[in-house]
Amino acid sequence: MLGTWLSTARRAARTASALCLAVLAESPERPDAMAKTGAEPVTVADYGSQAVILEAVAADFPRHRVVAEEGAEHFRQAAGPAAAEQVVRLVGAALGRPVRLDDVLGWIGHPGGDEEPVWAIDPIDGTKGFLRRDQFAVAVGLVAGGRAVGGVLGCPNLPVDAADPGGRRGVLFWGGEGIGAFAEPLEGGAPVPVSVASTSSADRVRVLGSVESAHGDPALVRSVMEAAGIGGGMVRIDSQVKYGAVASGLAEVYLRPRNRPEYRERIWDHAAGTAIVTAAGGRVTDLDGLDLDFSLGSRLEANRGVLATNGRVHGLVLDALRAVETETG
Repeated sequence: MLGTWLSTARRAARTASALCLAVLAESPERPDAMAKTGAEPVTVADYGSQAVILEAVAADFPRHRVVAEEGAEHFRQAAGPAAAEQVVRLVGAALGRPVRLDDVLGWIGHPGGDEEPVWAIDPIDGTKGFLRRDQFAVAVGLVAGGRAVGGVLGCPNLPVDAADPGGRRGVLFWGGEGIGAFAEPLEGGAPVPVSVASTSSADRVRVLGSVESAHGDPALVRSVMEAAGIGGGMVRIDSQVKYGAVASGLAEVYLRPRNRPEYRERIWDHAAGTAIVTAAGGRVTDLDGLDLDFSLGSRLEANRGVLATNGRVHGLVLDALRAVETETG
């Protein structure tokens, strides 16, 4: 059934990605934003994207469980008439049929049923990157038995050809257990298998980090790179696009420590990317080398941070991380 689930996820992520680009096209200065409680912004595109994804899930697999980032009640309370009208119009255009506000609210808040897989959905991962018109991802993960078994990442601003950064943009990464990992142009085209880089020499290893310093500990990452002798450089990219970069061989390491020891990652931030990197031949664990446990609700309660690599340098990075953490206490 994984192939059937992924077919729906790919279609939904493609539609949601188009909706996000439509919001950017309508807002030449800055997309309309509604503030969440806390530091993270949420935009009309977040809500519209979640609505079209869950419309597809509700139609095809209504009994599957859902864990998604945004909430219908927050939208109902925070969105003014103009934002509500915009989301309804954008969702209708993306689906190709008229919709009502009640329809959109129902899809945003679709609770799902009690069957696996769990659809772990981040309608826009990297909202700040989206607002900067930089990298962001539409993430749809599939979780079963506590594992991320499949995933789709829509990356609307990623170059189709890494060697031509000024060329066409928009890549869809997808993959899963027993299927492998693939990339295809968002605007349409044949899927191409992707795999992690074969690099094992530390001096050639490239490391990905978050643009937002609050999403990790840049000083710790630099110390780990120095301890491991990593010399391929560091590139900062917003969102789960980093998982796509590791899966397709554009980098070897994505290290995401937390600067607050009590913090635990949300599953929708990592389910899709974990499945794709693993399917591409890589490895994803927490900072202690433990597999990510997606069975404990909306957060990775049993895990500390995330490390995704091409597999060949995973032990190298874990050893360097342990050494640095031991030294710094």
